[in-house]
Amino acid sequence: MSQPVYLVTASDARYFELFRGAIESVVDVLAHENTHLCVLDLGLTLPQRRWVDSIARLVVSPDWPLDFPGRDAAASWLKGLLVRPFLRDLFPGAEVYFWFDADTMMLDRRGFDLFILGARRRGLAIVPEIDRGSGNQYGNLPRIWKETERWYTDAFGQETARILRGFPMLNAGVFAMHRDAPHWESWQQALTHAAARGINMVTDQLALNYAVYLCRNFDRTDLLPAWCNWVCNMCLPAWDIANDRFTETCLPHVPISILHLTGAAKGEFALAAGVAGGFVPVRMRYPPTYCTPKLPNGPLLPGDYVSPGMATVMPDACFPTITSGLPGIFTQNTQVPATAHRCYVDQAAPTRKLPNRDEAAIIYNTAQRFRGSRALIVGDSRGWSACHLALAGVSLDVVDSALSDEYARSTMDAALTDAGVRGLANLVAAQGPNTINYLAGGRKWSLFLWHGAGPEHHCDPL
Repeated sequence: MSQPVYLVTASDARYFELFRGAIESVVDVLAHENTHLCVLDLGLTLPQRRWVDSIARLVVSPDWPLDFPGRDAAASWLKGLLVRPFLRDLFPGAEVYFWFDADTMMLDRRGFDLFILGARRRGLAIVPEIDRGSGNQYGNLPRIWKETERWYTDAFGQETARILRGFPMLNAGVFAMHRDAPHWESWQQALTHAAARGINMVTDQLALNYAVYLCRNFDRTDLLPAWCNWVCNMCLPAWDIANDRFTETCLPHVPISILHLTGAAKGEFALAAGVAGGFVPVRMRYPPTYCTPKLPNGPLLPGDYVSPGMATVMPDACFPTITSGLPGIFTQNTQVPATAHRCYVDQAAPTRKLPNRDEAAIIYNTAQRFRGSRALIVGDSRGWSACHLALAGVSLDVVDSALSDEYARSTMDAALTDAGVRGLANLVAAQGPNTINYLAGGRKWSLFLWHGAGPEHHCDPL
């Protein structure tokens, strides 16, 4: 049997929530693999340490690996950065060391397999902070270069900074390094040199970049694609509702394998771009999930009827002006003649009937079959049907000429916002086939709902 891969991470008490998710993700994805989990304790509480001891093979509370100005007053979490060039000394016995930061989560094993393959082939496998979906590549590079030059100047001086300022930054938050890679010694020497000038939270990463680019180790380094270590401070990934997963923001929307909550992108919830369009609320913890709005689904009001087997949502509270029609007014279901249905209307237009509870349930259940796809609704000035469609998880274009009216638009906007689905709906104040062709943009809708024609529906025939 080959020697194991050591999976190494670190945390203090402050980061434990993210750290626990990172470990759980790795354990889930790499179950039954020949790997050992190794943890650097940077100041965990006693209960936290007990949990780590129950799951990790090796746990070490490291000392400072080198001296630097102000070390006695430095925060203990800095040890977790500075000891990384010395992992072989702390945890001897591995063939490959796979480092993952406490704010990462492994979503599948594709990225891990590439990291290990790259480390075995060349010595180091790592991801550069460049991607076609990153906003940094479009007009922001001069600012990035200036900031990078300042970092390198502080660590290595102006001459080195002028050389390295334009090189892609290699992100040290996730990497794999073979035990015999020459990078270890180069990294240690570069970090020792930089530390003598002072330490900050990127010094160790700058030292690794120095070791790769200026110590003849570049041809011994495998550079992996962004989906192997997606850094969120540069661009949040897209969310594929249909498959419940993060993807790259651009076609062909490759699934993210390792997500890295870098920088300030550590909130529990975020709005991610939907693969089919719009924006969707996603929980940014392991396992990441689409935040389905929690709305009451019953009990049904007297006179309401929903066909057997239909799931229901009742966003009534999001529509304060929508109520049942005049007392005793019901519509008759032609498919079930013996069943009466409560009529729903908007108080602002009481003569215009809205889909009843059964019809709304049909809309919602039908749309669930197309979750994550594009949908189009024409002629829904109140947003009642649009809300039921969006609650099912489709990316929605709403076309109605009435949306040019400020009251109608603000009312629908508020209702969809209260229902938690505003990011999924594109409101278009227009009519006619030219609008539909423009919105299509060469793509297709999977679901189409037309609320009729004529002025009473604010929708002209297509």
